[in-house]
Amino acid sequence: MAALALWLCAFSAFAELRVERNEGEMYFPNEKNWVYHFTYAYPKIMGDDYTAALINDTYQMALDEMTNLVLPMFANTPDMRFDGKNEVKHDFTVTCNSDQLLSIVQFRSQEMGEETVYSLEPLTFDVSGMYAGETLTLRGVILILAGVDPERLEDVKPEDYPEIARIIQGSSSSIADALMPVLYERFLSHPNLSDAEKPAYEDFEIEFSPARDFAACQTGDAIAFYYPPMLAPETYRESTTLLLSPAEIEAILASAPAASQDAE
Repeated sequence: MAALALWLCAFSAFAELRVERNEGEMYFPNEKNWVYHFTYAYPKIMGDDYTAALINDTYQMALDEMTNLVLPMFANTPDMRFDGKNEVKHDFTVTCNSDQLLSIVQFRSQEMGEETVYSLEPLTFDVSGMYAGETLTLRGVILILAGVDPERLEDVKPEDYPEIARIIQGSSSSIADALMPVLYERFLSHPNLSDAEKPAYEDFEIEFSPARDFAACQTGDAIAFYYPPMLAPETYRESTTLLLSPAEIEAILASAPAASQDAE
């Protein structure tokens, strides 16, 4: 049974990749007269193989974009200077590190003037299949967790895995469309969410996408969907997930009004 959980996707001692923290802080435009203070931790995969290099490139490009483009621009744009003391923080957690998948969730907060903006970015990488070092789609991760060989993601057939036939026949977008109303209803049912804090469905759709805001769990039997931090109360803003197994996702697709048969 799916349940809301706080970091049930914990880092495992049986991790296949060695992930370290690339930590630092920077001031913009300079340390003496700073407008933006950036404190960060990004993942760094140790090793000199191609998979590690591709994953590291993904996060190095994100860090370079923040330090070479976004924050210098903000610090020199009058409308983005606010009160002159703006804190930006990026951190991450590893939610799955196996011989097939690496899932990393990056959490971000930006204190700009009187407003604090929260966001997150989960990414799941293939570490052993034909897409080693690249990010995987929602459908791809579900199939791997369901036992499909990562090398067969492109040509797997429904008759080979009848228990997940609808997932195989669908695409990430069609799976996400079927999951959205279910995830919305379960978000609203959280006991810490007051009636005044419950977002309209349209607002929920703007802030959350099942095809984007997901990660794999170390247990290898569930997908964790990360609810939008901007819509959650501060008491559990960065730690609310909903776990769904491939079998539960298949059941949701079976009960959906219509399902796309276009494979991704």
